[in-house]
Amino acid sequence: MEDVGDLIGKGFKIWKSNLNMCVPFLLNLLFSILAMVPLVAAFLAILGFSGDLQSLDSITSEELLSRLEESLFTLGIVFVLVILVMALISAFFTAGAIGMAKEALETGKSTIGAMWSAGREHFLNMFIVTLLTGIIVVAGVAFLLPGVIYLLPSFDPSPETIGLLVAGIMLLIIYAVIVSLLLALAPYALVADSIGAVDSIKASVGFFMQNKFDVFVLWLVVVAISTGLQMIGNSVSTGDTVTFQPLSIVTGLINLLVLLPLSTLWWTRLYMSRTGKLKEIEVKDPW
Repeated sequence: MEDVGDLIGKGFKIWKSNLNMCVPFLLNLLFSILAMVPLVAAFLAILGFSGDLQSLDSITSEELLSRLEESLFTLGIVFVLVILVMALISAFFTAGAIGMAKEALETGKSTIGAMWSAGREHFLNMFIVTLLTGIIVVAGVAFLLPGVIYLLPSFDPSPETIGLLVAGIMLLIIYAVIVSLLLALAPYALVADSIGAVDSIKASVGFFMQNKFDVFVLWLVVVAISTGLQMIGNSVSTGDTVTFQPLSIVTGLINLLVLLPLSTLWWTRLYMSRTGKLKEIEVKDPW
């Protein structure tokens, strides 16, 4: 059984031969932006936008608030629908990306056809997994957060109060990390095993209990790289927009074109290798 270091190295080698694995993430971004159009259109319609930007300059803040209050229900419905559509889009392309990773690990080459096939087959269950994961996170936060909020209005800077506040925040963080680790493999189990949403969550929990160290190390690697990219993108905060904007764009592209496809390969390989579904193939290094 390969260790995490070998897994990362072999996953990187396969990614170099399958640079098209960034396509699901690019399409996800594109279609998510398009899904925002109805919300933007509804907002502009509420403002009375008629195609002339100058028509917006004449609107006072009081008039803006009044129009928003009158159309709050309609705007809320449009917002919820857009969020649902974006979640379905994300579920489709997440399943598609894992399908491409699975194909690359099995044959050495990933195809766009695998993306469409896996997306169509698994997008609904992937959406349900996302929904259930959100409910689990919210349930834990709803249980722990009131204790933290209770301390804020009458905050007393005594050691006991500060200790309770820090302990509450730490519990929130620990809970979020535990849930993230337990459910990390649910999307990959769903596609790799072609199972339902609930079964994939059960499979992810069971997988973590048997491979705690490997899951934690890979999770830590992905989080560290992602956090590092974000810190680099936000490193220039002195108002030097000429430097800041290109740097943010570059780190965003690296995340979209490299880290997301690569981490998908790593997680898929970890699940398939530990569950006996991975057969070793020889991949030639294109570089």
